Amino acid sequence: MSANFLGREKGYRDIEGSGFQEGGLSVAEHFAPLATYASRIDHLFGTVAELGFRGIDLWTAHCDPNWATPAHRKAAVAASQHHEVEIVSIAGGLGDSLGTLEAFSQLAADLGCSMLGLGAWRGLMPERNAEVSAVLRQHGVRLAFENHPKEPTPAVLLEVIENGRWPEIGVTLDTGWFATTGYSVEKAVDELSDRLWHVHLKNVVEPGTHVPARWNEGCLDLEPIVRRLCANQYEGWMSVEYEPTDRDPSDSCRELREKITGWWQSSLIQKS
Repeated sequence: MSANFLGREKGYRDIEGSGFQEGGLSVAEHFAPLATYASRIDHLFGTVAELGFRGIDLWTAHCDPNWATPAHRKAAVAASQHHEVEIVSIAGGLGDSLGTLEAFSQLAADLGCSMLGLGAWRGLMPERNAEVSAVLRQHGVRLAFENHPKEPTPAVLLEVIENGRWPEIGVTLDTGWFATTGYSVEKAVDELSDRLWHVHLKNVVEPGTHVPARWNEGCLDLEPIVRRLCANQYEGWMSVEYEPTDRDPSDSCRELREKITGWWQSSLIQKS
């Protein structure tokens, strides 16, 4: 998850609150100038590759349809190809207009990405799901809608997407947000399995808050969640998400990637 680096441009300091607004602005200001974009986006993808990842959720602050020209988009594709890191999804807020969805969908298509991993601000959904689906279909992309506080349970999340009525609309399961709302993540994996297209694997300090925690220091035990995904024959990506504003998340992200690989492989052996 490239949003993991939301504090990097400010030196992991002087970011208030959750950091997303201030951190996002600092990231966008750093990346938006076209003259330096190619080198900076290449460095981002290089960092992800060095940590051992082969896919990235590209946060809109790193490539925003509001400022990403065709040259920006070409540079992002070049960085992806250079470092052999696939752009798995576009990550960010859905917005509340079809125009915004259109812009996100076109960006994804231009980047060779087939999925929007967006959530929150669901002004369009579920009332305008038919129109949302039509825009997605036009661009050949899918929307994996992510749970946030307005979707505290899988039942509510499935109501928003109308439980599989639209083939272009599924679910991104964010483990951290279900921890925040106090819902069992393992149970959510089971209940969402039929429409589960993407996973954000994240830990938080304690229920009722959304303060990010290292993978092994929060209120969630991530191992049984990964094993439950394997048991349910989940075939999508798992995105490592850790977005502290006061420290570099790289080592923790690398550690969790290695742990996930081990848990998944041992689960497969046990199943066979």
